[in-house]
Amino acid sequence: MARLTLGTRTQWLPILASIAFTVALTVLLAFGIQRASQLRSASAALQGASDLSAQPQFLHSELTLIQRGLETQTYIGDSLHAVANSRVSANRAYQQLTENLAAASLNHDPQIANPQRICSRQWQELDGRLAELEESRSGELYADTISGSELTTSGRALKRQVDQLLNAQAAGTQAMTNSLTSLSTALREVVLRDGRSLRSLLLGGTALAAVLLALVLYYAWRAHRSSSMANEAQRQVSNILNTVREGLFLIDRDGLIGSAHSESLTALLRVQSPAGGTFEDLLRPLVDQKTLQAATRFIGLLWKDKVHEELIESVNPLSQIEVSFGRPQGNRELRYLSFSFRRARSASDGVDFLLGVVADITEQVLLQRELDQLRNDNESQATALLQMLQVDPAQMQSFLASADATFRKINAMLTVPGKEQADLRQKLDSVFRELHAVKGEAAALGIGTCAQRIHVIEDVLGKLRLKKELSGDDFVPVVVKLDELMTHTASLGVIVDRVTASTSSGGDKIPTAMPLAAQRPRAATPSVVSTPPAAPAPGPALEALLRSLTAEVAAATGRTVQLLTMGLDALPVEHATRVKNICVQMIRNAVVHGLESPGDRAAAGKSPTGTIRITFISSPANTFELLIEDDGRGLDYEQILDRALRIGMVDPQHAAQLDRASVLRLIFQPGFSTVEAADEHAGRGVGLDLVSTTVRECGGKVGISTSTGRYTRFKVILPMSPATAQSSAA
Repeated sequence: MARLTLGTRTQWLPILASIAFTVALTVLLAFGIQRASQLRSASAALQGASDLSAQPQFLHSELTLIQRGLETQTYIGDSLHAVANSRVSANRAYQQLTENLAAASLNHDPQIANPQRICSRQWQELDGRLAELEESRSGELYADTISGSELTTSGRALKRQVDQLLNAQAAGTQAMTNSLTSLSTALREVVLRDGRSLRSLLLGGTALAAVLLALVLYYAWRAHRSSSMANEAQRQVSNILNTVREGLFLIDRDGLIGSAHSESLTALLRVQSPAGGTFEDLLRPLVDQKTLQAATRFIGLLWKDKVHEELIESVNPLSQIEVSFGRPQGNRELRYLSFSFRRARSASDGVDFLLGVVADITEQVLLQRELDQLRNDNESQATALLQMLQVDPAQMQSFLASADATFRKINAMLTVPGKEQADLRQKLDSVFRELHAVKGEAAALGIGTCAQRIHVIEDVLGKLRLKKELSGDDFVPVVVKLDELMTHTASLGVIVDRVTASTSSGGDKIPTAMPLAAQRPRAATPSVVSTPPAAPAPGPALEALLRSLTAEVAAATGRTVQLLTMGLDALPVEHATRVKNICVQMIRNAVVHGLESPGDRAAAGKSPTGTIRITFISSPANTFELLIEDDGRGLDYEQILDRALRIGMVDPQHAAQLDRASVLRLIFQPGFSTVEAADEHAGRGVGLDLVSTTVRECGGKVGISTSTGRYTRFKVILPMSPATAQSSAA
């Protein structure tokens, strides 16, 4: 604080000193100009008084010439004209003398005013007589007679006036001369005094000007030295700003970015020069609108004096942001940036600027992700090992082989180029169906690590489905995550092979006979109540798979469900995979969408335990019939139509023309689901689309019958191959 105050005084001192000396010099110059004007007027008055001092003698001489000329009857016109001109010039001189004395501020000085007043009074008397003399002159002055020239009546009258004037002037000429002499003497002293005063003022002004010049030179030298120091400091600051790796910048209260910033800022943010622009304009190309609004509110909090900046730093929305920059090659570069802010306070303890610091934390983020990935992989492998210990190795190997084939098929789909929106949408739906089928089987087997990874990919696909326009680049994240999924399933295969090899080599056998529903912990109330088959069947693996899936979904949704199956022991090989995929999706749909909670079922007069029946039979028409029925709430016609309208699957005009069967068929459309938020078991709008596609691909049919509050039944007709039909007939 003291240093800043001293610096402020040092800055203001030369300004105040310069102002003081400038004011003093101005005052001296003003007095000097005034005194010079008075001196000029006094000098003019002195000159006028000197000229007037000879006037009485001149008039006396001219009047004497007029008197003698009248006595001798000679020509006196020149003298008369000289007296008249002298009178006019004297009046003008006396008027100018009065004005000069007033301009010199001497009309109140007794030594000046008294002689001047006496002279003026005497002259006025004389001037009056001279005026009478001029007025009385008329006619001829001389007349010729026998004896010679004689004065006329006018001449004699003029002669008498001149004689009287000379007699009167003779007494006042000396007094007037003495008065004018006194006035001249007094004016001379005033002129000398004003001259000395003016000289003193000029000397003082010269001294002040010299001091002011010295001050100017001194402060110019200090300014030059300060400028040199400032340039050196600026050079050092510039070196610091050009050296630091972080992007440094300042934000004022108007949100404008200052002109000083580090060179790294332009490289980090890929901008030319942010100086003069707003922080929002700088941030807008990097983040979405929601993050931009949050950052603007956060910056507003930092300007408040009572807010603790260390505490609110924890809610900084820009502490870690993901940005994507374009490259000349056309691809994108992904970077991670971190913004932090500190308040810059002035000497008055007020916040003048916010110091923003931008750092590239890409390496730290990637390293942390690698560490997290390693940790997750270790945990995932441990979890996968525990999960596989509960699955029959043969089922596990079958699942991994099927999943690997499906993933390769999906990878081939993704690598097929496509530019038309219809092709890209078809690719999206196909990938969704294939992944959803594997996810259902993984969930049925209890391989949660695999199901969770597929669920993450489905999140990406779900976002792509909401986009208005797709491009090939949109599938790049899917390819990356699919590669991670294939790597994970490959690691599961290695574990299965090691477990199988260990078992076959005579080691401790891993128990797998325990039912899967009993191996995983459940709630206190059993979620699945099922009646085991009366006799051994050739398809116990599928039944165990479906029972396990039913238990898994029921526990996740808070339902109590029993699964009844019939005819799965007669399942032909040609339809084994299809029936498995169809049953998996139908069970998930039935538990999530069809069956009510135990409380709702009890309120509706039903048993708290819901029932799902799966029946597989052959028909006389050389086809197979797969029936999946639940005793739940049934399909809501109005809810299906309303959902289709809200998501834009049908327009209002088309909806008015749909019959009941057409509305029910909407549930097989890709992306259709009555669940608002998707979870691990439902809401994607893929399960029934997968069922419909699976049935159509083999030339089968699927039908629906439902009753509100009672049941929903899906009837799937599958064609029978000629060999199977011949074997059945035999």
